[in-house]
Amino acid sequence: MVQGGHTVRKKGLWLGLLALLLLWPASAALADGPRIQADGGRIFVSEDVTLEAGEIFQGDLGVFDGSLTVPQDSVVRGDVFLTNGDARIAGRIDGDVAVIAGALVLEQAGRVGGDVFATGGGADIAGRVDGSLSSMFGGADLRSTAVVGGDLMVLSGRLDREPGARVLGEELPQMRLPDLPIIPGRATVPVVPRVTPQVPSWPLRPQQPRLTQEVGHFVGRAFGAGLMSLLFIGLGLLVVLIWPRPTTRVAECIRLMPLQSFGLGLLTFFIAAALEALAAVLMIVVIMVAAALISTVILIPVGLLLILVSVLLLLPVPLALAGAIVLGWVALAEVVGQKVSQLVKAHSVKPLGHALIGLAITVLLASFFWILKPVCCGWPFVILLSSVGLGAVFHTRFGKQPCQQVPAATSEALPPEAMDEEAGQPDQPPAATP
Repeated sequence: MVQGGHTVRKKGLWLGLLALLLLWPASAALADGPRIQADGGRIFVSEDVTLEAGEIFQGDLGVFDGSLTVPQDSVVRGDVFLTNGDARIAGRIDGDVAVIAGALVLEQAGRVGGDVFATGGGADIAGRVDGSLSSMFGGADLRSTAVVGGDLMVLSGRLDREPGARVLGEELPQMRLPDLPIIPGRATVPVVPRVTPQVPSWPLRPQQPRLTQEVGHFVGRAFGAGLMSLLFIGLGLLVVLIWPRPTTRVAECIRLMPLQSFGLGLLTFFIAAALEALAAVLMIVVIMVAAALISTVILIPVGLLLILVSVLLLLPVPLALAGAIVLGWVALAEVVGQKVSQLVKAHSVKPLGHALIGLAITVLLASFFWILKPVCCGWPFVILLSSVGLGAVFHTRFGKQPCQQVPAATSEALPPEAMDEEAGQPDQPPAATP
């Protein structure tokens, strides 16, 4: 039976969001004791948790400032989150596992159905991880019986892989981040007794035929592209109805300055990518600092606030870029619709009709390239086509002002009176200087 505990709300996993959602109720209830009640799982504070052999734990399991032991034949049907403690897993975890400021030991009989994230104490893997394995600021040891079904990533840590250990996904190169004092002076997990290597009892997922995979991917892309096309066309028509004047100004700028708009839009993509990469690095650093604060228990609210700030760092650039792309695409569609209407001599079509015609043509073209090949055809086409409207959006300050076109040559014409006076008079050569 589990030692102590009440129920807690189901939490999402993965890095900052997991810590934010799981730690939020804990910080509000620390003054009332180590047991917190909600629904969907359980959370324990300042105590060690051990499941009995053969026990089935329903829901998510969170442990703060304590260790967790999942013996063989026991099952946790949910996610596992642990901070400032060590986790030893010999049973089965159906969800994800995240260990912050602690060590993780997955024994040969242990299995994790989702992803594994460990930081501050390292990960010793002898069992199977169906998802990806990530380790930060700690060693990662893959025993000869270890199987990682997803990707393997080690940041600022040591990777020791024995012969026979298998990684079915990609092995990302080891990257070095600035060292942070996540947990100074923590005791390490006792060494796991060495067992004679054996082939895991569970069978690996057989590879499907190549043709079946291609057909499945094609059907999935076609369904997704069709659904997204309908949603985007509806969104574009809504933009024309709500903001007709900004859309018209951006469309006029596309007609006047197509090349300049394309160049500025393409440059904007590169600048946005650089800003987002910088924000991602800052987010990782802030999350590491927050993990160090959370491990002290007393500073949990400060750590939560830092995690929230780190998530907000990634939002401004994508939101502004997405809004500009939508407005620019709709304006470009209006220009395309006007050109098509002129070709078929349909002069009675209204701006909303122009936008509908242009959206149907551009969105269906993008969907076609996406279904054909997303990476080499779909994404380049979307980026190049979006750049035209994106540059016009920034030229007009999101449609708030008319497009300022720079004339090719500036020459002021003489007023009519001056032209009349000058007419009929021969050009006089300049006077010779003595």
